[in-house]
Amino acid sequence: MENKDYFKAQRYLLENMKSDDFIYTKDLLDLISNDALKELIVNKYGLDKNYKIEILKIGYLYNLIKQYSKRFNLIRLEAKESEVTCGLKFDNKTQKPIYVFNIKNGNDQEVFYDSIEAEAIYESISLFYNDKSLSQYVKSLSKQPAKKRLLNDINDSWLKYYENNPDSVKTKLFRILNHQDNFYLKSINSSSYKEYGVAESFVMAIIELNKFQNLNPGTEFIISSVSISESKLDLIISQKKSIALGELGFLRSSISIRNEDQGNTSFGVYSTLEFYPKSMETNKIYLYPNKDDNEIKNSIRSTHTVSHENFLAVFSNISTLFNLGEEMKNDFKFYKGSSSYDELKSKIEYKIMTSNSPFKDITKLKDLFSRRKTGHIENLETLLRICAESDSIEMEYDLKFKLRYLISNVLLYNSNNY
Repeated sequence: MENKDYFKAQRYLLENMKSDDFIYTKDLLDLISNDALKELIVNKYGLDKNYKIEILKIGYLYNLIKQYSKRFNLIRLEAKESEVTCGLKFDNKTQKPIYVFNIKNGNDQEVFYDSIEAEAIYESISLFYNDKSLSQYVKSLSKQPAKKRLLNDINDSWLKYYENNPDSVKTKLFRILNHQDNFYLKSINSSSYKEYGVAESFVMAIIELNKFQNLNPGTEFIISSVSISESKLDLIISQKKSIALGELGFLRSSISIRNEDQGNTSFGVYSTLEFYPKSMETNKIYLYPNKDDNEIKNSIRSTHTVSHENFLAVFSNISTLFNLGEEMKNDFKFYKGSSSYDELKSKIEYKIMTSNSPFKDITKLKDLFSRRKTGHIENLETLLRICAESDSIEMEYDLKFKLRYLISNVLLYNSNNY
């Protein structure tokens, strides 16, 4: 893959992939680059010896995580705002806009950089210009190449301001990805930002699941859903044992491990239920219980500024997030016997079709739920089939999570909030 392919979340289907069904703890620890964090993990879980962990398809997933997490070197460059400017150019072939940051006199611990030029990716433009209330204006310049020089005027005016007001200059952390001769500005943060990325979340989740298996002999796990980019992870792992939901299908207790490692974002673990109709095991519906009925905990989340100890603490509670389907299934709106399955579908349709919907540009999704295409929904089986099919539609990482939450709230609680 090219460098920029790593910046877009991609969904991987593991069902037909050849893979080892085991991995060793040494392999997991090799993914952790921070020595202090690695030592803490070794001491907490007694990993001074090399242990075998068995989960279906874990070998393939491990190689995938390694591919994404090891592609780039990370430079944590601390520099003053007054030493940073941004320019705009256009690709010679595609004419696509490219914002480039020039960062002078930066330090990565004991390494000094005279100057680094890094292409802006993700939300780094917004992170740099939000404090100046210029984010939208700077982005608008890319629509008219003739105006790109206006960005130089902005740089000049702020440099003069910093000269006259030196006390206003802040030092920020510029997190830069490097591969060969290419540099990319990933995000702009404070120095308190810790590097808890895709690899760290994966390692901790697998170690804790292995601990869960050791305490509950006979427990087996299935890797149900994988979406990954260099900075984002959405991983759903389910218990293999299923719970019958009447004649409709089956539930599996699951957890969703999510990490968004850019900007002012977070990581965490969510309680999840995997539902699949009897006739459609390959198409699943992921349900996110969000009420504290029965004192069931739903998620544990944190920011990237917490200590190593608190990072481990988020994952050490994974076992509490496996909901018991038997206890919850009778509370599900779709299972209790809705008076109108068409009404439930309409609540999903409304959120997808409105003019300000985040899904408005996803044609396949709109067609799937539109009344013109589906007609009147008279039975639960049809409703569940449509919901299951929607999960197979390709869409951006955050939109997929919003769609799953929307469908969950409608099917579980007859609410289309998300």
